[in-house]
Amino acid sequence: MIFEKPVVVIDFETSGMTPEQGGRVTEVAALRIAGGEIVDRYVSLINANVRIPYFITELTGITQSMVDQAPPVSEVMPELLDFIGNDALVAHNASFDEKFLLAESDRLGLWPGYDGVICSVKLSRRVFPGLDSYSLGRLASSLGIRFRGAAHRAEADAEVTAEVMLRIATELGQRYSYQAIDPRLLQDINKQVAAKVPAYLKKLNAPVVEKNSPSSKAKKSTVQRYRHYKGGIYELVCEATQESDLSPVIVYRAHNGSIWTRPRAVFFEILMVDGVEVQRFTPLDD
Repeated sequence: MIFEKPVVVIDFETSGMTPEQGGRVTEVAALRIAGGEIVDRYVSLINANVRIPYFITELTGITQSMVDQAPPVSEVMPELLDFIGNDALVAHNASFDEKFLLAESDRLGLWPGYDGVICSVKLSRRVFPGLDSYSLGRLASSLGIRFRGAAHRAEADAEVTAEVMLRIATELGQRYSYQAIDPRLLQDINKQVAAKVPAYLKKLNAPVVEKNSPSSKAKKSTVQRYRHYKGGIYELVCEATQESDLSPVIVYRAHNGSIWTRPRAVFFEILMVDGVEVQRFTPLDD
């Protein structure tokens, strides 16, 4: 199973639990998944001029000497943000890693441009309910995924998280007949109440009645097609309400069967392209 767009899996090792309590980053790994495999990576120890507590060294193996000799945070963070770009961000317990990413970026006057966050803990709870634990090590063991390096080191943890994400994509593809997984769909699943996820996904992936099919006799066609301003034809699946904030969204299907969602206001947004106003999606008359 492949991803419709690239995602970047990120993992930080830190000197403490929160930036608010003085925690700083000590190591980072960022792995880009494109299609169905890891295609690129950025890995570095980080010198943030912070003292490494003994228990952190015991947990991670990262010593004071290692970070003292590492590249400065002022060098690593711009490189990291450039690597991430505007891809969607994935992390296991994403709120932890995102807090440190934003805190370290803010210190340097930088602003990340990633396209939303996917938490693999929340996602795993919804796709693989009923497991004993969703900690990375226990989850990996339940799914038959092995660590290739030491746990609690950024690269090893990021690699396992990437494998979890690929396993989730495969499970969704097999269960709901997706040909590719849109990262925005995974963000939407994160926001759903776990018990309602199966019904939500079945509704999104409900078959559309085509022209001339037996069920179309009473009604000529239920398919409304739209052309994206950059090209590409998409079929409307339904209009829905986002449960988290009750905002209206458009659910639509690409030619390869993948399901996409956009806020209604964005779907029908008027853009200025080369000095000409164009609609992001234009309805087609069959």
